[in-house]
Amino acid sequence: MEKSDFQRRVEERRHRQHREIFLVIGGFALLLGTWLWYYFIYIRTPDYAMRQLADAVLHHDSAAFDRYVALDRTLDHVYDDLTEDLFLYDSALTEETRNRYQQFYRDIKPQLVQGVAETLHRYVATGEWLLPQGASLTKGRLLGIDFERFLERSQLRNTEVVKVGDCHVTDRSAAAPLTVRDRHTGIEAAMTLLMEQAEDGHWQVVGLSQYRSYLDAIAPRQNRDIADYIAATKDIVATGNTRLAELQNRFHAIVKGAGGSLAGDSGAAMSALIDEEIIPTLKARQKALDAVSIPLGAQYLANLRHTSTELAIASWQHYRRGIEAQSVSEFNAAETLKKQEVEADLRITDVIRHNVVNQAIPDIP
Repeated sequence: MEKSDFQRRVEERRHRQHREIFLVIGGFALLLGTWLWYYFIYIRTPDYAMRQLADAVLHHDSAAFDRYVALDRTLDHVYDDLTEDLFLYDSALTEETRNRYQQFYRDIKPQLVQGVAETLHRYVATGEWLLPQGASLTKGRLLGIDFERFLERSQLRNTEVVKVGDCHVTDRSAAAPLTVRDRHTGIEAAMTLLMEQAEDGHWQVVGLSQYRSYLDAIAPRQNRDIADYIAATKDIVATGNTRLAELQNRFHAIVKGAGGSLAGDSGAAMSALIDEEIIPTLKARQKALDAVSIPLGAQYLANLRHTSTELAIASWQHYRRGIEAQSVSEFNAAETLKKQEVEADLRITDVIRHNVVNQAIPDIP
């Protein structure tokens, strides 16, 4: 007996409802499975930790950064790589002196590691490389070394991540291939991120291998570029420095002749010397330096020279305004800027001396 149209419609509706129920159940099961996989499996994988770490840096989330990087452990290993051969090629040092220097760096390791950690935290939080201030032991040269120069030699500020490969997991440890690039020279190098699983199941970066090899890959190019830049600018710097020394002697002679008085004719003579000769000489020297082609690996040295010139000009300008207005605050501002200029000049001297010493470093293939 054939089914009526009504019966057929009823059965089709029933089949359709069954399919819809099965689809809903299947979809719910898929969502539940995905949720279970995500919250009980995926978030406990090294790959998830790496994604969260990248997001933490991108979104300036320092709390998440701390969760996925055991910074003290990582920097402890990095510090040893960075300092193990700081004095290896300095033939001017006796073995006893070299040992003392190496012991000195071992002694200040906790303070420097903490200083770098704090600097990294500020970078993650703000996106800027802010140097220690206030009462920090790593401010300036309080520890006996220039922290800013130490940070520069670590290449942390100049390194960008090119690629992170798939993690290889062994029990509660993991390793991920990492490709990085030095922004100045464009040199790429391979390193390995070392990770461990914490007690609560999440993964953390705990070390970085081949970091020393990365520094060694950059060093020959930087040394060559810095040497070329020093040679190309030697006459400009020497001529400019000689002229500035003459002008400073004239300035001091005016001060001495006036018995230290900064008022009246002596003050006018000092202001004129600053405006008409000292500042123009500084600008002319910097203009000549800016006209020189800067090799990629010498960018840091060139930037230091530019900074030193700007600080010197600003210091003299404040000093001139102090003379005109007999303003203590202007003289204080000039003194502060002069100290910053001296710090920059000391870094320039460090870079040049380090480059001379490291001409003995063999080329690394």
